Amino acid sequence: MKLGILGGTFDPIHFGHILMAQAALDEVALDRVLLLPGGDPPHKTPHAPKADRLHMVRLAADTDERFLVSDMELKRAGRTYTVDTLLQLRDEYPHAQLTYIVGSDTLMLFPSWKDAERVATLCDMAVVLRPGDSREAIQGTIAQYHETLGLHAVLLRFTGPDISSTAIRSAAQIGLPLDGLVPEAVAGYIRDKGLYRLAG
Repeated sequence: MKLGILGGTFDPIHFGHILMAQAALDEVALDRVLLLPGGDPPHKTPHAPKADRLHMVRLAADTDERFLVSDMELKRAGRTYTVDTLLQLRDEYPHAQLTYIVGSDTLMLFPSWKDAERVATLCDMAVVLRPGDSREAIQGTIAQYHETLGLHAVLLRFTGPDISSTAIRSAAQIGLPLDGLVPEAVAGYIRDKGLYRLAG
C-alpha cells in the first residue's frame, strides 16, 4: 500500500488541506491518506483543544473515502516529532510505502526537523507549492535536500489555494461565514462550539 501522511495542527482543518491530500492521492497514485492532527508540535501552539481539532478532522475525512484519521500524535506526551510518528507508522503499516505530504513552506524547514536524515530514510515526500513560492526555487531546494540529506521528494503539479487557518480563525472570531474555506460540517461544528470566538 502507498500511504500518504498529512500532518498539521489542523486548527482548523480546511479545504487547502483537503485539496493537498487529494492532489497527492491522484498525482502520486497513493491508496490512502492518513490525516494526523499534531499534539504539541515544536513549531506551533494550537488554539483549539485537542478533542475539537480531532473531531473537525474526522468530519473533514468524511468528504473522501480515501482518507483515514489517526490520533497517535494527540496521545503522545510532550513534543511530537515527525521521526517518532514515522517509526510508529512503520510498526503499524510494515508493508506500506510512506509519503509525507507537505507544503513548500514546510519543506523549507526540513533541515531543522529532529533527525531529518532519519526521516528521509523512513518516507519520501510529496510537496505542494504554496501561493507566492517559486516552482523553480522549490525544485532546487528538493535537489539540494536530496544531495545533503538523502530526501526523495516530488513537487506536485497542483498549487495550493490561498487559504490559511489563521484567516479562518480571524473570521470565526467575529462570526463571519466560513463558506468555501472549510467543509460545511466543520463550519457547523466551529459555530456550534463557539470555537475561536472572542471572549465576552
